[in-house]
Amino acid sequence: MLYFLYLYAQIVHAHYTLILYPMKKTLTICLVVAIGAFGAWQIARNAEQINAELFDNGTPAWLEADSAKAIKARIAADFSLTREELAEQIKRNYPDVTDADIDRFVQMHYIEAKDIDGRQMFHRKSPRNLALLNPDFNGGARYRGDRASDARISYVDSVLSYYRGTNPAGLSHRVTYRFSIDVPYSEALDGDTISVWMPVPLSEPEGGRQRNVEILDAEPLSYILSGDNSVHNSLYFRAPAPAKGDTAHFEYVGRFITSGAYIPADSIMARKKPYDTASETYRRYTALPDGRHIVRLDSLAKTIVGDETDPFRQSEMVFDYIIRRYPWAGAREYSTISCIPEYVLREGHGDCGQVSLLYISLMRTLGVPARWESGWMLHPGEVNLHDWAEVYFEGVGWVPVDVSFGRYTGASDPEITGFYSHGIDSHRLAANTGVGGEFFPRKRYVRSETVDFQVGEVESTKGNMYYPAWDYNMQILSVEPIEENSGK
Repeated sequence: MLYFLYLYAQIVHAHYTLILYPMKKTLTICLVVAIGAFGAWQIARNAEQINAELFDNGTPAWLEADSAKAIKARIAADFSLTREELAEQIKRNYPDVTDADIDRFVQMHYIEAKDIDGRQMFHRKSPRNLALLNPDFNGGARYRGDRASDARISYVDSVLSYYRGTNPAGLSHRVTYRFSIDVPYSEALDGDTISVWMPVPLSEPEGGRQRNVEILDAEPLSYILSGDNSVHNSLYFRAPAPAKGDTAHFEYVGRFITSGAYIPADSIMARKKPYDTASETYRRYTALPDGRHIVRLDSLAKTIVGDETDPFRQSEMVFDYIIRRYPWAGAREYSTISCIPEYVLREGHGDCGQVSLLYISLMRTLGVPARWESGWMLHPGEVNLHDWAEVYFEGVGWVPVDVSFGRYTGASDPEITGFYSHGIDSHRLAANTGVGGEFFPRKRYVRSETVDFQVGEVESTKGNMYYPAWDYNMQILSVEPIEENSGK
């Protein structure tokens, strides 16, 4: 039954019908045309906006040459709500909330506030986050995964049914997609040159799960692939800035095979061996600190695991600790946070990438190799940015861990409930195996996203081009299940 729900979820997502469901071709074409029309409107709107937002010296606010000034501006943009604006938005849904309640919500970290130029300002996502974090408003949600939809449960069931030998098409998909970036004209870019980096699926990563990565078409035709030169897998374009009235368009069409994975707990326990602490894998992925966002957390790690020394059991304990204590909430710009794991611990919440960095930091503190993986989730109807982690067990290899998806306690199958602490579904595009790395070719100015890399990066010879100077679009063209031999 769950597999049929899985198929139904794909049918209702029109983008996924070009190959799988030809009968819906007309609907797909109409939807693509509508999306194109919306995209054209969005580009035109942004063209007006990017020419209107100027600093006092006439330089566009989105053209960032000074990194310190850029981060300061991003913090101000993130904390853009006055107290009056915050109260107005909250009272639309909760009219009985008082000023005293708002003060209490700030103290409990349901609402994030910051002093900006001597004035208390509030995070722009606070009204929505309040509904997610306050137990009185969130409908009784207890921890990550406890309200998983039937569709999400079915994606897990599909992977498990492959390993159980009942569904040879349940593990892998061939995905064709189009990724594009549009840069509208701006007077500030007259006669300039634009550099663009776009995410590309990792090909044959150590942990497996992606293969046969192809670039089917590109505009412009000339591009550079980063290959093994960066932890951020990218495709690079360089082209003249658009002329007045024009838009510079960059895109590529890609295709790859993505697979899920599941390593049962008893298999991990039976196969794992003592770590070879002299190996490159062990030394590289237990290193601390590793940049600003993978750090040592000795006291907390010891509190979580106590006297437990088995690395798999430690991973399970850390996973459960995080999902029960740090609910999902809309994130601040990562570039404005000095240390993300410490931010999660202080604020009591985090998005997918933030809790993944907390998990990685805790595992490395315990002497267990762990690393970052991120890109996109491609679930039908839920195509979005997403981050997760991998943990390494000697004798087993790299095992995917999606802390943000949590425990699916609404499922009747215990393997579905525990899936995401040692498994991952097949609807993923992984483009990154680390955070905050150098690009290839190297980027000259501060990045728009200083930690992750999912929507692309754009810069001119004058500075980084921050939002809304450009638009990105990920369009799924087709998804085709692939039959594979499970060995059952």
